Amino acid sequence: MLKKNETALLVIDMQYGGGAPDGSLVRMLDVDVSKQEDIVTPIIELKKYFNENGMLVVNVKTEYQEDFSDWKMLDERFEVRKYKHFVKGTADAEIIPPLAPGEGEVLVVKNRWDAFFDTELDKILKSGNIKNLVIAGAATDVCVLETCSHAFSLNYNCIVPRETTASFNAERKEMGLEMLSFGRSKVVSVDEVYEMLG
Repeated sequence: MLKKNETALLVIDMQYGGGAPDGSLVRMLDVDVSKQEDIVTPIIELKKYFNENGMLVVNVKTEYQEDFSDWKMLDERFEVRKYKHFVKGTADAEIIPPLAPGEGEVLVVKNRWDAFFDTELDKILKSGNIKNLVIAGAATDVCVLETCSHAFSLNYNCIVPRETTASFNAERKEMGLEMLSFGRSKVVSVDEVYEMLG
């Protein structure tokens, strides 16, 4: 069982540029989003549950400077500048409307795949006496994995519901879930999360 007052929901990078047909990531990596499963609906339901039970909801989004001076290595490895990937102030960087931060929810802005890197996330969680993290969002094998790995090293108990995370294709999602389940987190169904919370 998880104590509600010690459990927070992290929703990672549910931004326009990450999954929309004309978003930067889709164009940059030539991803076929038409085959993606719906992870938005179960995340909406999770957020609703956490809010109704007075639990902490942390929305995480990625933003970069237009010249990518805040992460030059990313600019060297990918065509991020060409596609204005998650550039601050653009529609590409906005959280999709159904998952926009609601009243009382927290927003953390990051410029790395890891949501703990150079952010206030750990401080926010510790100030709320949070010990358990339910982590949802994208991509399973990138930002979710990086964030969960750091959380694990900080002794947070992480839970990743399968239905609330996706990657560029089904194979990459499964690879990500396999890596997550190796010590870093418990990979479960959404229904099992609700059961854990009683």
